[in-house]
Amino acid sequence: MTAFRTQESAFGASTVFQVISGTPTTTLASQLPRRERWVLLLLDGRRTVADLARLTQRSEFDVASTLAQLLQWRYIEPVPDEQETTRPFERGDHPA
Repeated sequence: MTAFRTQESAFGASTVFQVISGTPTTTLASQLPRRERWVLLLLDGRRTVADLARLTQRSEFDVASTLAQLLQWRYIEPVPDEQETTRPFERGDHPA
């Protein structure tokens, strides 16, 4: 139980998750309880924890707990910050 609390505190309401590539989402979702299934199916690599909480009408903490469980099972991963994934030209940087 303590491991979940540690993972939940490691990400905030603006954290975005995605299903790990190669994982058959529909097959995986059919094996999960309904609470976890809804969160998994709503993950699109753009929705934040806050978005998921609003869409599922659950608290952010409740959604974070579900995400921590999915993370522990290695079904999902956090999406890197936009700054890390944006190419230099998209940020306005110019080559030297």
